[in-house]
Amino acid sequence: MPITKAEAARLARRTGMKLEDFSWDNNGALTLLNNESTRACVFLLTDSANHDAEGLCSVYEIRPKGCQTYPYVLNENDQAILDKGCPHTTQFPSPPEDMSITLLNLEERILQEGQGD
Repeated sequence: MPITKAEAARLARRTGMKLEDFSWDNNGALTLLNNESTRACVFLLTDSANHDAEGLCSVYEIRPKGCQTYPYVLNENDQAILDKGCPHTTQFPSPPEDMSITLLNLEERILQEGQGD
């Protein structure tokens, strides 16, 4: 999950973790790391690598915007769709009308930050 520098700073400040403990530089875009054993986000509290496993977000109140909008993602035409990789898409309605704009704005912020380095 790509995150903004402001989100990364907030996560570091609130969790006491170092940036490199929860994110990596993916061609200029900070991206959340996955736990090696569970293959889930480092902030997801779970002991299982099973997609259907129970888990709780340990940073839910300060989770990044991309996490807040997931499983809505942009397709190749910049239209919001439900991520086909999410095993729970049947639990979500079709993307709201303004979701494409929300996701495009987030993508633009992340891309601009990556170009500023």
